[in-house]
Amino acid sequence: SDDNTRFRIATYRTLRWLDRCFSAHRRPHDQNLFPIVQGGLDTSPGGLRDVCLAGFRLRDDLAPGYAIGGLAGGESKDQFWRVVDHCCR
Repeated sequence: SDDNTRFRIATYRTLRWLDRCFSAHRRPHDQNLFPIVQGGLDTSPGGLRDVCLAGFRLRDDLAPGYAIGGLAGGESKDQFWRVVDHCCR
């Protein structure tokens, strides 16, 4: 669907953006960068959230933690907590 395509593009854009941010980051001792986990509501094994998290884990030494993106209030509470649980494991 169009949403799946949009989420996939955003997920890979996030990883490219993160690399650019780390390359440009000039004050790592004064400021932290917190990447935002993208992937819509896709918590399936190997899904978009997993793709994003795997990319972040490859860069773990550069970020003190992550933020969870894509939860804007339109999803159900079950979907919300499923994404949060998935991203925190």
